[in-house]
Amino acid sequence: MPQRTPHGFYPLPPVTELDPCSAVDALYVHIPFCASKCHYCDFFSLAGHLEQVEAFLNALARELELQVAHFGRPTPETIFIGGGTPTLLPPHALAQLLEIIDHSINTNHLVEFTVEANPNTFDAPRANVLSDGGVNRISFGAQSFSVTELAVLQRDHQPENVPMAMDLARNSGIANINLDLIFGIPGQTLAQWNLNLEQAIALNPAHLSCYSLMYEPNTPMTARMKRGEFQPVDDELQIAMLEHCRARLAEAGLARYEISNYALPGRACRHNIHYWQAHNHLAVGPSAAGYHSGFRWKNVPSLARYLDALNTSTPKLPITEMEHLTGWSRWGELAILQLRLQDGIQLQEFQLRTGVNPMRILAEVIHRYSDLGLLAVANDTLTLTETGIAVSDTILADVLEAFQQHDAA
Repeated sequence: MPQRTPHGFYPLPPVTELDPCSAVDALYVHIPFCASKCHYCDFFSLAGHLEQVEAFLNALARELELQVAHFGRPTPETIFIGGGTPTLLPPHALAQLLEIIDHSINTNHLVEFTVEANPNTFDAPRANVLSDGGVNRISFGAQSFSVTELAVLQRDHQPENVPMAMDLARNSGIANINLDLIFGIPGQTLAQWNLNLEQAIALNPAHLSCYSLMYEPNTPMTARMKRGEFQPVDDELQIAMLEHCRARLAEAGLARYEISNYALPGRACRHNIHYWQAHNHLAVGPSAAGYHSGFRWKNVPSLARYLDALNTSTPKLPITEMEHLTGWSRWGELAILQLRLQDGIQLQEFQLRTGVNPMRILAEVIHRYSDLGLLAVANDTLTLTETGIAVSDTILADVLEAFQQHDAA
């Protein structure tokens, strides 16, 4: 396990401890700038601070240089630029960002290049810069088509911004479009959630990500809820919303391939699938988290410290968290990630990859939950059932515990 340097940062995992012949499949780039902070969001971002964009891009270029020097020039299959709000950057800065990435990687295997966008920070110049720079997928944070619900979430766009932004993306040549939606918003009914789904379906996205509102610690949304400003949607209604979502999107041709994600055939998000399959991915930007060969690390969640570390004559990687997953812990995490997928755990493939027989480790868990109709084993595959998805957090926790108990034994 790498030790902190005198500067308080961790070095990258030693090359000698990485899996041999193990490629980097994905690159994540975190843009920390936002116009305003949504009340439910716990991702690292800053409202404003655009005067620091140039310094940030210089730091990002140096970070990529240091990672390439350590791991070698990556040939990722996917790139994902998230945030924050990447499209808050002005067009010339977006172009510079894409240039920095292009100069740092080998694009021979690149098939999916996603950028997150807020519908009201997306215009024709930005769309054209992204398209010209190789971006072929846009993920719009729609969240809701209700003015009232957007206000509850403290979103700064209007419902009509979403179709306008999608048209701009398509006109620039980017047809692979995702919409993020949130259900379980305080005051929301099943009928109102259905209306959001219908309006999203009518826009013909290739992909929909539908998330239950989470009350994350240290967010304004959670503080408001604790002060009694509103009541969260009860569990029974949230389950009904989830079940209706799956059924309605299936009717519309958007198949569920992960607990919260639905896509037209061939349009599943390949980048996120790399995460759920625990494939190696590099990550740059403040708070960005990378993974390679069981090593997981995270950058400092501070723009000031990020810039201070990298914009010096002797730049340092600003890694403040490092974890080395080994043995049963590593394979237990792989198991719960794969169970999130519709394809589940391919049992023989899992054993070949890990040397672990999951049926033996999970025998008691499988017996318990299959008897309840929540887990299913068929065709050498272990999957959550449709009913099991609603209580997936409990099941996944028990799966992880089964691996940990075996490790302790």
